Amino acid sequence: MGSLLFSPNGSIGSAEFMRAGFILVAIAALLGVVAYLMPQMSDPLGYLQFLLLYPWAVIWIKRLRDGGKSGWMFLVYLLIYVVLAIIAFLIVGGGEIMKLSMEAASEGMGKDEMTAKAEAIARSIQIPSMIVGAIVSLIILYIGDKTIPKGVSED
Repeated sequence: MGSLLFSPNGSIGSAEFMRAGFILVAIAALLGVVAYLMPQMSDPLGYLQFLLLYPWAVIWIKRLRDGGKSGWMFLVYLLIYVVLAIIAFLIVGGGEIMKLSMEAASEGMGKDEMTAKAEAIARSIQIPSMIVGAIVSLIILYIGDKTIPKGVSED
């Protein structure tokens, strides 16, 4: 498992790619749930989730190489993920955040009150955002699996 997720050397087939992706989505979801249940741990767990970018890059690079593509193509899939995630986040929580901004501007809301409301909004959309993030991750994983040609390890 360690070499699958942490060593960029070698290549992986479609089934291993999907399995590794599911594992990474599950880890991210678990970290998100723990952060929700233990808000005081949300910052360190957020950094830990950010560190999951490395194993994601590793599995994508391996899969792309196996399909005869450059590992740098991972950046294309990453860009697609970022765009879809931003759109999804705006759909899930953008309205509430925009409403808070408008209230703050029109009512002359104080910094403390605005911070408290922003934290409440963030907490209320944390689980839906996590679910949407997992769905977007799985969609990109599926797209990658279907668009990268079968490679050497699958012949």
